[in-house]
Amino acid sequence: MKLFTVKLTIFSFLLISLFPLDLAFSQDSETLEGIEEIVVTARKREENIQETALSVSALSSRDLDRRFPNDIRDLAGDSPNLIIDDLQQGPGSPTAIFIRGIGVSDVEKNFDPTTGVVIDGVFVGANSGAMLKTIDLEKVEILRGPQGTLFGRNTVAGVINLTRTRPTGEVGGKVRVGYGDYDTSLVDAIFNFGNETAAFKISTTHREQKEGFLTNLVDGSDLGREEYYQVTANALFSFNENVEIELTFTDEQQDQDAHTSLNLGAAGTWWCAAYGQCSPGIGIPQSGDRWAVYNNEPKRRDAFFESKTGILEVRWDLSDNYRVDYILGRKTTDEEVDQDWDGTPLTLYHTDRRAEYEQDSHELRLTSDLDGSFNFVVGLYKWDSEYTIPMESRIGFFDLFGAVPRTDPLIVVPIYAFTNQETDSIAVFFEGDYDINDQWTLTLGGRFIDEEKQTYACQGPGPYPDCSQLDVSAKKSWDEFTPKVAVSYQMNEDILYYLSYSEGFRSGGFNGRWGNAFTATTPYDPETVTNIEVGVKSTLMNNRLRLNVAVFDMEYDDKQIDVDVADPSAALGRSTVSANVAEATFSGVELEIYAIVNQNLSLDLNVGILDAEYDQFFADFLGTGTPKDYSYLEPLRAPELTWTFGINYEWPLGPGLAYIRASAHFIGEHQTSQFNTPTTFNEDQTIYDISLNYEFNDTVISVFGKNLSEEDGFTVGYDVFGGAAWSYAMARAPRVWGINITQEF
Repeated sequence: MKLFTVKLTIFSFLLISLFPLDLAFSQDSETLEGIEEIVVTARKREENIQETALSVSALSSRDLDRRFPNDIRDLAGDSPNLIIDDLQQGPGSPTAIFIRGIGVSDVEKNFDPTTGVVIDGVFVGANSGAMLKTIDLEKVEILRGPQGTLFGRNTVAGVINLTRTRPTGEVGGKVRVGYGDYDTSLVDAIFNFGNETAAFKISTTHREQKEGFLTNLVDGSDLGREEYYQVTANALFSFNENVEIELTFTDEQQDQDAHTSLNLGAAGTWWCAAYGQCSPGIGIPQSGDRWAVYNNEPKRRDAFFESKTGILEVRWDLSDNYRVDYILGRKTTDEEVDQDWDGTPLTLYHTDRRAEYEQDSHELRLTSDLDGSFNFVVGLYKWDSEYTIPMESRIGFFDLFGAVPRTDPLIVVPIYAFTNQETDSIAVFFEGDYDINDQWTLTLGGRFIDEEKQTYACQGPGPYPDCSQLDVSAKKSWDEFTPKVAVSYQMNEDILYYLSYSEGFRSGGFNGRWGNAFTATTPYDPETVTNIEVGVKSTLMNNRLRLNVAVFDMEYDDKQIDVDVADPSAALGRSTVSANVAEATFSGVELEIYAIVNQNLSLDLNVGILDAEYDQFFADFLGTGTPKDYSYLEPLRAPELTWTFGINYEWPLGPGLAYIRASAHFIGEHQTSQFNTPTTFNEDQTIYDISLNYEFNDTVISVFGKNLSEEDGFTVGYDVFGGAAWSYAMARAPRVWGINITQEF
C-alpha cells in the first residue's frame, strides 16, 4: 500500500510538472469559457483556491443546487478522504465526520469534535446541531488536515466551513418545493428586501418525512419519520463605506422517531446467551433485512431537538490596508430522546436521555492588505460552553433459573445519572505571509490556547437532585501551542507547489458516561496531530483543467479512546471511561480533477488513498486490570480507497437549458466499531446518484435519485463491553427519489 502511494505521488507531480500548458481538449477550446475562479476564506481572508497553500475543496451555490443535499452529510463524496456518517443516536442529526481517517463516533457532548463545523464564522462545539438544512448557502469549504492556528481547538482532522448568502438589499428571492420517496415533502424559501444601507433577508425550511424506511418487527409499524423546521432572520447595516454590522438569528426544530439499533450480537455472547435472544450464526432472529429492527420502547415518544443561534458580525475597514472583524456567536440546544439500544423484543437496555447545551464565542481579528511583501492576520478568541445531561437507563433482568426466552424481563431497574460540564477557553493567534520574491512565499503561524474544564456528577435512586449515591466534582486546566510553517513556490501563473507543517489538538476533558466517583472525576488529556504535507495546485489546458494533488503524513499522539473498566459499583459491573491509550499514523494521497471537455460536458474526479494504522495501543478494554496490546486493530472509518466520479452534461432545449448530473461514490471496506467486530464491518460500497433538470426563465424543474444501488452499509457500529455483551449497528438510508421545482424572483 505504501509503495503504491509513493509511486502515485511521484507520477502525479511529474505529470503536472511536464504537462503541455497549451494543450486543449477539443479544437474549439479557445472559444470556450474557462473554469470559474473559486474564492475561499480558508485562511480567514479571501483567496483564490488555487493560490491557497493547503488542502481544501469547495462547492459553490450552483454546485449545491445540482446535488440536492439535505445537509452536509450528502456532500461526503465531494472531497477526498472524507466520510460523514449519520450516527442515528439521537435528534439534532449527530454525525461521525472523519477526514483522513480521523474522527469521533459518539453523540455525547463531553467528546469534543475532531472536525470543526463553522457556520458563518461561528464554530459549532457540539456534535448535534451542526447539520444546517437550508438552500441558503453561498459556498461550502472542506479543509483537510489540522487547522489549529486559525481555527483553534478540536480541528485536528480539518474544518467544514459553511457560508450562507448575505442580504442583497434588493427585493427578490427563491422558493423551492418538492416531494419524494417515503411521503417526503419540502418547502425552502429565501426573501430579500431593503436597500443599500439596510438590507434584510428571511429564509425558512420545512422538511417532513411521514413514512419511515425502517420496519419495526415488534408491531409491523414503520420507523424513521422526521419533521424539520428552520427559520433565519438576517439584517445587514452599512453605515458608510467602511463599517458594516450584520445580525443573524436562526431557530431550528426537529421532531422524529427515535432511532433503533440493529442487534448483531453473536450466539454465545453473555447477554444474548443469558436471555435466549440469539439464534445460530449472528443476530437476533430477523429477516436479514438491515432496515428491519426491533423497538419495544414503552414510551415511544418522538425525539425532539431545538436550537437557537445568534450571530453578530462587525466588519470595519480601518484603512485601505487594515480591517477589523469581530464575531460574536451564541448557540443553545435542547434535546430529548427515549431509545431502545438492545434491538430485541425485550426491555433489556433502554435510555431516556435529555441534554441542554449552550456556547458563547468571541473572535476579534486584524487583517492586513499591504502593498509590500508581508501580510498577516492576528486575533483573540474567547470560548465558553456548558452542557447538562440527566439520563435514566433502564436495565432488564430475568430470573435466570426459570426465564422463558422472548418474554419481558421480570425486573427493570432504573438507573439515574446527572452530569454537568463547563469549558472556558481563551486563545491568541497569528499567521503571516512573507513574499521572499515573486515566486517564493514563507508562512509562519501559531496559536496559544489556555483551557479549563470542570465537571459535576450526581447519582441517586431517583432523578436529580437526588444525589444520595454519588455527588462529586472536579476541574482541570491545559495549555497548548499549535504552530504552522509553510513554504510555497509559484512556478508560474498556473502551478503552485507547497510544503507545510502544522499541528492541532483535541481538548482533554472528563468522562460523561461514568460509573463511580473515580471514573467521573479522572480527566483525560488532549490528543495531538502533527501533519507534514506537500502539494501542488495547477490550472492547465487554457484554464480547462484543474488538477490538484496533496501528499500527507500525520502522526496521532495520545489518542482518546473509550475503555471499559471493571466497576463493581456500576449496574453491570463495568463502566466506560475515556483514556489516552493509542498512537497512530495516517498517511496518504489526495487527487482532485475538474475538467471542461467541451461546451456541453464537464467531468470531476476526486481520489483519496489512505494508509492508517496504530503504532501503539495498550488498553484494558475488558476491565481485567491488565492492559493488552490492541495495535493490530484497524482505525475506524479509514478505508484505503475512496473516490467519486461525476459527469455534468448540459444542452439547450426549447426555451431553456437541460442538464444532467450523475455521480458514483466509492467507499472502500472499513471498520465501524472500535473492536473491528466482523458483524459491523463494511464491505466495499458504490453509491450512485443522478439528477435531471430543466431550467427556463427563472424556473428549474428537477428529478433526482440517491443511493440508486441501495447500498445498506452501516453508518455506525458499536461493541458493548468489547462485543462480549452484544454489538449493534445502524444502516444507511435506502434508495430515495424526489422531484423539486425551484422558482427565483
